[in-house]
Amino acid sequence: MATSPKYRPVSIARYPSERQAPPSSRRYSSRRLIILVAFALLVSSGTMLVFHAVTGSFSPSSSRSTGPGCRKDAEYSIIRWGTNQNNRNSNYRQDPERYNNNNDDNNGAGSPWINDNGHPYNEHERPRQALPKPNDEHDGQPPQQEQQQPIAHETLVQENNRSNNNDSADETAPEEGAAADEEESVEEEEEYSPFEDSLDSSDTTQYLTYLPYAGITNQFYGMLRGMEVAKALGRTLIIPPITASSHDKSKQNQPWSKFLDLDRFQELTGAKVVEFHKLRDVEQTEFNQLQCRITCGFGSKRTIDFTAKGFLKQWKLNVTLSALSVDATKIDTITKVLTPHRRDKYICISNTYKISVPDKSEWERFGQHLHFTQELEDFVQEYLDKNLEKPEAVYDPKTRSTIVPTQKYIAIHARRGDFAQYCQDNFKGPKMIHCLPSTEDFAARIDVIQAKLNPTGSLKGILPVFVATNERRPEELKKFADLGWSYLDHDLMGTVDQLGIFGPMMVDQVFMAHAQSLVGIQMSTFSRVGALRQRDWHNRNMEYL
Repeated sequence: MATSPKYRPVSIARYPSERQAPPSSRRYSSRRLIILVAFALLVSSGTMLVFHAVTGSFSPSSSRSTGPGCRKDAEYSIIRWGTNQNNRNSNYRQDPERYNNNNDDNNGAGSPWINDNGHPYNEHERPRQALPKPNDEHDGQPPQQEQQQPIAHETLVQENNRSNNNDSADETAPEEGAAADEEESVEEEEEYSPFEDSLDSSDTTQYLTYLPYAGITNQFYGMLRGMEVAKALGRTLIIPPITASSHDKSKQNQPWSKFLDLDRFQELTGAKVVEFHKLRDVEQTEFNQLQCRITCGFGSKRTIDFTAKGFLKQWKLNVTLSALSVDATKIDTITKVLTPHRRDKYICISNTYKISVPDKSEWERFGQHLHFTQELEDFVQEYLDKNLEKPEAVYDPKTRSTIVPTQKYIAIHARRGDFAQYCQDNFKGPKMIHCLPSTEDFAARIDVIQAKLNPTGSLKGILPVFVATNERRPEELKKFADLGWSYLDHDLMGTVDQLGIFGPMMVDQVFMAHAQSLVGIQMSTFSRVGALRQRDWHNRNMEYL
């Protein structure tokens, strides 16, 4: 009985001879032939696919610039964001984003392949992206970025470094979800009318505005330094609202005028300010394109922060960050380099908090004149009236009338929570008291203050103590209670319900500003603002730990 030959995958197919082969052998040979032909076709098609991907033609126009701050790879719909020319020589493997330059000049700016001498591998008139790496590199081509589609109404941050200044720093990468193909990006930008179109064209007022930065106290100082710049340029400052930071992530905002009397401020200082919500109805308006000039490195050396991004999204603004001739931090330099834009309807700068003002005069010129609103003062006074005995009315010879003095108390600012890790990382040993003092440290200082304010030691002369704190650990709150102190429990006070999301922090500031004595933390800007109000409003010195 004839048997089929054994299967040998590497052997060449044996075709039947002139002699008649058994039927089973012929069937096997035909099957093996089909398998081998299919395998050969599969290998050849795969080889051609790889060859086409590696050596496929690229048209010169495929590497053209797609607009400020980005470029489009040949044959790929992927937007890459630019970096500054000074940092082109970094190794791609260490930081691939640094190779994606938006400039496309004769010196090779924009090429992802730059040699150690700063010369691009740009020979044979071929697009730079199609050229191989030099032989001493072993990584091959960089991986293509994953194509991303734009999110509807997502805030897009474009960073345009097309300045004549060669010393400006690296641009930052776009926000997640901001990359798109060229056609979609162009269409999306065309949808956004310029921010100045939302302003009253019949009004000749010229404005300055800025992007808010970090937490509420930093935003407060950013506002003061923005006032310095606006005053120097003779412009009206558009004040962004208090905006949620990375500390709370509430994604909410409130106007400063809810807590600070801006009308009285303008009368006292002569400064001209207007709030964002007075010029822009976020419920009615569409997205606008906001052009911001880079200051203090925000948009070049570092990206804009969580707060600024939240502000842009909440107010339907798509921002383009552009470099000035100098990326400066000193106010004199900033006002000087902004002079060429003196005819612009508005000027936006990317950061004001980091601006350096001589002698820190922003507080003397502006900060001390930002008094609390009557609504905020009344809220605190009602709380004091409910919890403390009212003093007796006295006659005031200056006003020739009878007045009721406000209650006297001592205030403590004890920042804990998120601040604890910062202090532990940066302060050791005896220096820790200046950043994260313990409850026992506060208690020792309070004893000294009580003795100073009540030298006779009478029980009636002991002042109540209120603690403004973000402490939430039950054991620490119990320590406050055991010492006879009251911490400001804003849940029980109903502060948010009556004053809004930023009400608790502003109520704490009122308690701190008007206390008979205030104990705070040296390393906390929140404490330092309270100390300045104590000094300039009541001629008192704060007790720092």
